[in-house]
Amino acid sequence: MSAAELDARATEAYTAYVIHLYGCHPCQDGDASGDDACTTGTRLREAWKTARNASLRARRTPHPATT
Repeated sequence: MSAAELDARATEAYTAYVIHLYGCHPCQDGDASGDDACTTGTRLREAWKTARNASLRARRTPHPATT
C-alpha cells in the first residue's frame, strides 16, 4: 500500500474518531489519560493510532543495515 493510501486511511480513521467524540458524552467527560468508559471511542482511537503509525512508518527513510 502506498504512503498516500495509508495517509488517506489515517485521515478517515481520525475523522471517524472526531465525529464520535463530538457526539459521545462519556468520551467528552473522560480524562486525558484515556478513560475507557466508551468502548467505541477506545476502538476508534486505537484504529486511528494504528493507521497513523503505519502512515508514518511508510514515510520513514530506511536505515542501511549495519554489520
